[in-house]
Amino acid sequence: MNSPWNRRASLAIAGAVLCVALTGACGKDDPGASARGATRPPPPTGDEAQAEATTLGRDVFKLLDQLASYAAANQRKYPASLRLAGIDSLTPTLARRIDTRVSPPMAFAMFRNPLGHLLTSCRGTTDLLEESALNEGRFTVTCTDSGGRSSPYTVQRASGR
Repeated sequence: MNSPWNRRASLAIAGAVLCVALTGACGKDDPGASARGATRPPPPTGDEAQAEATTLGRDVFKLLDQLASYAAANQRKYPASLRLAGIDSLTPTLARRIDTRVSPPMAFAMFRNPLGHLLTSCRGTTDLLEESALNEGRFTVTCTDSGGRSSPYTVQRASGR
C-alpha cells in the first residue's frame, strides 16, 4: 500500500539513520582528538613569557594599589570605573580594566596589540597587595596566553614601591 503516511515515516527513519551514521563518523579520522583534549599543554615558559608577565603583573599591581587608595579615601567604596578613580584606561602599550562588582575587586592589564606576544593579558585581585607585603615584594598573577590558556606567574614588585 502506498499511503503518504508510510512514505513520510520511511523518509523520517532513513533521515534519522543517516544523521546517526554521519554523526558517529565525525572525528574518526583523528583518533587522538579526544586524548589531546584531556591533557593541557604547558604554559609558555622562558624569559620572554616571564618578562611579559612582569610587565603586565606590575601594571595590575599598580592599578590595584591605586584602587585600594581610592577605596581608603572613599569609605571603602571602590570606583565603578577607572575614569571615576582618575586612572587612564589606556597606556601606549597596555589597556586596563577593572571589575569592582566582585569581591575582592579584580584588575586586568592586556596588551593593546597582542600580536607577537606570548601572553595577552594578566589579572589579579586586591589580595595580591597583601601577598606582596608578606613575600618580600613577590606576588602571583594569572596570565592568559595567546592560545587562551590561563597560568599563574610569580612577579617581583617594582623597586619604587
